[in-house]
Amino acid sequence: MRSTIARAWREFAGLYWGSGLCDDVPALSWFLIVSLVPLALGLTALAAILLGDYAQAQALAARAARVLPRDVHDQLLQLVLRTRSSSPVVIAGSLVAMVWVSSGAVGVVERCLSRLLARERAGPLAGKLRNLGLAAALALVILMLVAGASVGTGLAGRLGGSGMLWRVLAPVLSLAVGSAFCAALYRVLSGGLVAWGSALGGGAVGGVFLLVTPTAVGYYLRIAANRTPVGVFLVLAGILFTCYIVALGLLLGAGVSARAELGRPLGEPA
Repeated sequence: MRSTIARAWREFAGLYWGSGLCDDVPALSWFLIVSLVPLALGLTALAAILLGDYAQAQALAARAARVLPRDVHDQLLQLVLRTRSSSPVVIAGSLVAMVWVSSGAVGVVERCLSRLLARERAGPLAGKLRNLGLAAALALVILMLVAGASVGTGLAGRLGGSGMLWRVLAPVLSLAVGSAFCAALYRVLSGGLVAWGSALGGGAVGGVFLLVTPTAVGYYLRIAANRTPVGVFLVLAGILFTCYIVALGLLLGAGVSARAELGRPLGEPA
């Protein structure tokens, strides 16, 4: 038992510290924090374009902002909904800002994987174009998850049921979609060096973090931040913590994929 714990600790220490992954988490967290507002505006712009329905765009914006306390929720909701009634230039700018900022986060994951696999990185132009495409795909995945949750909840309400079936299926579907996207992200960013089996193992780790973290922090913000005089500081701490843990999950997934592909603990010489 003790040897098993010691081996597990060595694996984790090599994965997190020995590989240098701990130094990449703050960088990815920064890009995630910066992308919050462009992502919210861009998602609503996409909803307005693809759905063509203001009511549905409003429902999507409300669900996307639900993890925040009421005051912040209302402000973000109004900011997002103004995008729907703005000019095409504003909508286009929201989409461009969302994809451009999010591509920086993709670039951090790519840099981490390239270092772990000792792989030469793509050129600046080719790499940026690839990251922009992956960032756009990420936005579509998030929109699909939010839209699916909204549609499913509305359908359950119209059928007059309790919605229990959907509340059970929605996390499972979200986990499957998030894990599949993370696995595809790791494989593409590795230049095909990571096999699908290894990528799916890391994708499962990233998918779990993407599913659990916003929900857990959402409960924290609604319970703690709304009931104390220093709620605004707790809100800030909750948002920063969310971005940090999501960044940690995405990079841990990348590390697990690289570990499975290399067949040896990270941080050890080849």
